[in-house]
Amino acid sequence: MNPTSSSSGSLSWHELTASSSEEAMAFYSEVFGWRFKPIVVANAPYHIIINDGIDIGGIVQSPAPAMPSNWTGYITVTNVDAVAEKALELGADILFGPEDIVGIGRFCWLKDPQGAIIAAISYLQAAK
Repeated sequence: MNPTSSSSGSLSWHELTASSSEEAMAFYSEVFGWRFKPIVVANAPYHIIINDGIDIGGIVQSPAPAMPSNWTGYITVTNVDAVAEKALELGADILFGPEDIVGIGRFCWLKDPQGAIIAAISYLQAAK
């Protein structure tokens, strides 16, 4: 994956959890001209969203058919575990993670005290 921003605190990735990933890809392809590249993440199909040759997000099939489709923004951070800990101190709920994504980095999903869901991610550093 090629995150759109590597600056800490920046929105770097947009992910759609869809009740029908195939229908979502057909819709967004027509509306925005997006292309998709299938990969496998954590043994499940995942579709990278490509806009003008740049990976900008992903689409994944919802694990529960009744779960409504939703978009989640990923914020780049230096240390996901520290962010999760701080969010908990400030009244957030950690919904998932922190957990590693092989070859990509480490992330968590949190629900802020007002109920909004957002994700934090630390990307692996490219070899220099």
